Amino acid sequence: MTATAPTTSPRARATRTGFTLPRFGSNASFFVIVVVAAMLVLPPLVLMIWTSFTPGGSVTESGAISLGAYRDLVASDSFKDVAWDTAVFTVGASVLALALGSAMAWFVARTNMAGKGLVYACVFFSFAIPGMIEATGWILLFGKGAGIARGPVEDLIGWAPVVQSMPGIIIIQAWSWAPMVFLLLVGPFRAMDASLEEGALTSGARRSTVLRRISGPLLAPSIFAVLILVVVRAVQAFEIPLFLGSSAGIRTFTTEIYSSLRKSFRPDYATAAAFGTMLVVVLSLGLYLYHRATKLGSRFATVTGKAFRAREADLGHWRWVAGGVTFLILLGYVAPVLAMVMTSFWPQLGQGDGLGEFTMKNYEQVADYRGIWDGVTNSLYVGVVSATWATLLCLVAAYIIVRTKVRGRQSLDHILSVPMVIPGTVLGLAFLITFLRVPIGIYGTLWILVFAFVAHYAPYSMRYLQPALLQISPDIDDSSRVAGAGTLNVFRRILFPLLMPAIIGSWLYVFFHAFRDVSIASMLYTAATPVVATQLLDMWKDGTAGALSAYGSMLSGASIVIGGLAFWLAKRFGFKL
Repeated sequence: MTATAPTTSPRARATRTGFTLPRFGSNASFFVIVVVAAMLVLPPLVLMIWTSFTPGGSVTESGAISLGAYRDLVASDSFKDVAWDTAVFTVGASVLALALGSAMAWFVARTNMAGKGLVYACVFFSFAIPGMIEATGWILLFGKGAGIARGPVEDLIGWAPVVQSMPGIIIIQAWSWAPMVFLLLVGPFRAMDASLEEGALTSGARRSTVLRRISGPLLAPSIFAVLILVVVRAVQAFEIPLFLGSSAGIRTFTTEIYSSLRKSFRPDYATAAAFGTMLVVVLSLGLYLYHRATKLGSRFATVTGKAFRAREADLGHWRWVAGGVTFLILLGYVAPVLAMVMTSFWPQLGQGDGLGEFTMKNYEQVADYRGIWDGVTNSLYVGVVSATWATLLCLVAAYIIVRTKVRGRQSLDHILSVPMVIPGTVLGLAFLITFLRVPIGIYGTLWILVFAFVAHYAPYSMRYLQPALLQISPDIDDSSRVAGAGTLNVFRRILFPLLMPAIIGSWLYVFFHAFRDVSIASMLYTAATPVVATQLLDMWKDGTAGALSAYGSMLSGASIVIGGLAFWLAKRFGFKL
């Protein structure tokens, strides 16, 4: 009789070494993550819907239940115009941003284009520029009447663009979102094994056939996810439509929500909540389609345990042409900032050309502005904490969804995805109502901003992490465990390094957007908790254009430093430039 050696599980071997592995896939861990996600997301959503059905109430109390807010909203004369403007803006900005960002990602990931490092540096830099600074800079350049670049451009080509128009806000908004599309797609583009395409070409297939039958299906989950994100962001866009569209009579759903809360002494919370509830219903269809498309994630794995290589296409002399064109495109991210820096030294905006008249008065006014340094430190604190919490939460959630067999794990993705379809102004209002009605002591502190930003940007963090994890075959985990590695070692030494580009992208995206977001912050800040975004908004409302330019220039300078650090971290921890 042959004796059989007892099998020892990786967890038992790990226990003998002195530590116990966390059971990421256990029902207890799943339950904890679900509870945390639900507490962040569901109370604001429920209260938003409840407020839409209780018009006539106040912030802390509800009125009688009725459909009055919805009836008044649909019956209003402006509803069809607002819906049309929103649809045109959404389609135009989404398609253009996807095309521009995809082209940038393909050239960087799949070709030997010159100047790739500059692309990454400018992308990170563009993330740090608040939407209000970007919009104000474009107004200074090509605004109606007072644009400093309109005259020279008209003299040169006989025509100059006007940013306060539908084409203007579509182009500027798409330009602003192209870096988001780029960072979301550059990983999947780089991770796809070029041998699959080369094999098809060697067999006689045309490039169009390879794109349709191989490259397209492999990239479909990532491209579809990015398209959904861009469409949702277009519907929720706030700063560009508000600053550039309002003066041209262009109104979108989000600017109407803001107006309904600001047009009278007593804000119309029910109408704003009705707007938000309708958007939730419409945009939830997009999330459903996304989950259907990525349900069988193993079909799209391109990083496996087998030999893998990601080749770059040789553009020849065209690599310099591609780099030059990309550099010209990326100048668009720098131009509004340069305009703001230049005009920040002018004594008066809109009167004379300002050339030859330079002053430091605007910067002195900023230094004396109420709570200016508190706003900067508060924004840094909120951005760092929000980015760290959101990335950690979504990293664990993505692991549970992709790598475990826990029943109902997809519900975790659904819960975290809910804030994608809630506009920032409405989400801020919902958090305001929540923590006024449930007094737990965080209203009037920075923690309410942190919770709101984590809830709002967790869906976007998940879209960085989940597709990246989908593309790493489970065979790698299984092979490591067969060799004796435990779950913690597999995650720390294999999955974590492979996921590092996505982790960095997630953290940077949440940090920069939490730092500059005005739609949520404008609803939740108090005199004791100013942040950069609300201070810029106050300067704009107060009409202090000089101080706004000076403050924007200072923030832009800080953004260059932050963008440089982000660029260095990306090179060090995963991005192959």
